[in-house]
Amino acid sequence: MRRVDGVAIGIVKEIDAEGARLKVEFPWLQDSYRSNWAPVAGPMSGNKRGMFMMPENDDEVLVAFEQGSIDHPFVVGFLWNGVDLPPETTNKNRVIVTPGGHTLRFEDEEGAKKIILRSNGGHEITLDDAGTTLVVQLKGGGSIKLTDESLEMEHGHKITITSQGIALE
Repeated sequence: MRRVDGVAIGIVKEIDAEGARLKVEFPWLQDSYRSNWAPVAGPMSGNKRGMFMMPENDDEVLVAFEQGSIDHPFVVGFLWNGVDLPPETTNKNRVIVTPGGHTLRFEDEEGAKKIILRSNGGHEITLDDAGTTLVVQLKGGGSIKLTDESLEMEHGHKITITSQGIALE
C-alpha cells in the first residue's frame, strides 16, 4: 500500500453516477494506474438527499485519501485549471451551469440583485429585486411580467384565460 499525504489532483476516467463515485488517474503516477472507486463528497449527503453534482470524464478533481492510503481515495472537489474555465468571472455572482447548458444564476451586485433560471432552449424566469419584478420569458417571444403594481402578458399569437369567474377592472 502506497501512502499519500494530503490531497492530490486526479483526472476522471470512469463515472458511476448511481453510486456517486469515480475512478481517476493521477498525472504524477504511471499511466496505467487507475484508482479504486472514489466516493464523491457532496454537501448534505445522505440517503436520497443532498446536493448531487458530478464531474465529466477528463475533468480534474481534488482527491484525498483515507488515513493516507492510496487504495481508499475520495473526491473532495472539482477543479478549474486555466484550460477548463469557470462559467462566471464576477465574484459577486454564483452560477450553476449543467452539462446540458441549463443555468441558475444568483447575481448579487449592489442595486442589481436578481435570480435567473434559464433553460438551454432559451426560456427564462427572472426574479429582479432591484426592479421588484418577476419575468417569465419564452424563447419564442411570449412573456409575463409581474410587479407590485401590474401584470403584463405579451405574446405574438393567442392568449387564453380560463377561470370559474373573471373580474377585470
